[in-house]
Amino acid sequence: MSIRFHPSLQLVAKVRIALKFLYEYKFKFICTNFLGDRGRKEQFYSEFILSRVHLLSLPDAVERNIASIVRALAMEVAEWYRIHKDLLPDADLDYWGTICWYSHGTIDYLATARAFLLDKHLSRRQRFVLSCQYYLEDDVHVLWGQMTAFDLSCIAGSTGLTGNFRYWMEALHSNTRLNWIRISREASISNNYCRTGFPKHFFSGNLLGLVHYFPKLRIAEARFRCLYRAILKESIRPFYLYLCLAQIPDHEVEAMFNRFPEGHRYQLFVSFLHWPLQSVFLSIIERFRHRISNRMYVDLFEFILFDKFERGLFDYEYVSLVKQLWALLPENTKSSLRKSRFIPCIEHIMDLDDQDPVPTNLIKLYAKRSWYLS
Repeated sequence: MSIRFHPSLQLVAKVRIALKFLYEYKFKFICTNFLGDRGRKEQFYSEFILSRVHLLSLPDAVERNIASIVRALAMEVAEWYRIHKDLLPDADLDYWGTICWYSHGTIDYLATARAFLLDKHLSRRQRFVLSCQYYLEDDVHVLWGQMTAFDLSCIAGSTGLTGNFRYWMEALHSNTRLNWIRISREASISNNYCRTGFPKHFFSGNLLGLVHYFPKLRIAEARFRCLYRAILKESIRPFYLYLCLAQIPDHEVEAMFNRFPEGHRYQLFVSFLHWPLQSVFLSIIERFRHRISNRMYVDLFEFILFDKFERGLFDYEYVSLVKQLWALLPENTKSSLRKSRFIPCIEHIMDLDDQDPVPTNLIKLYAKRSWYLS
């Protein structure tokens, strides 16, 4: 895909500031995404974070932006922990010193996995499973010599390796590398099981190392099934979905997009409304606008309203984005959307300056209108 995400120096600087505020919290609290011990307290902590950022004495819009970036980074940590908690060492929950970040503010999963392999608290089994999940073949072969039959029995019965464990065992027993030509071919078949007995869903529960192994999938159908499965299960982080798409040519992305059902296409668009990809969202919309229905535009506007404005999450200039998205629409689509129940909110946003705070009663207006029209 030729569309590229290039984080600005300003964004990188804001991420560095936001990380300093994030590290003021204990890791075991952040990994709950501000749920805490007594239920959801997102609004309370949002206001508290903003009060801390206010000490920087920056323009109000910049302070709101940095405070929201802190929350976006916290969500990134919470999702990383949710995916990895069964693979982590049985030690005190404080992983700040081990988590590795990209400069734009997402966790570098592969670098973090490598860092955890050096953690003395990681058990032999955990080290082996983590290496397998991330397809770190050199590490897997070294650790293989340390595994007992009991270790392997426990791993086979209790981890998410069941979809690819046979591939690993075959390669390890023969002291060879994984055969990606074969894996690609067998992942592309339409039958439930291939003649060798391997399940077709090689990608089921097997997505942690996706970015690492995605370039090794030699067949377009295998790449399609990989991303289809990842989007279906909502098990791929937005930035990693982008990295996968960026590795394949435009014509293949176009073919994928045409084969995706509408729900998949919607999830793909929404991925570019999540941190940190918002700057390329409009480019993605323009690239695939011929495949966007009026219903999908409604859903995208509603996502922005409820996931961003209602939550006070301003990690991007969403007022400007809404204006630009509206400007891209053909007149017949605008006419259709003007009949939608959320149009008072959109009209209100269109009247704001880009840096203006969004009034707290905006969604209440939407909700009231929805009640009358339902």
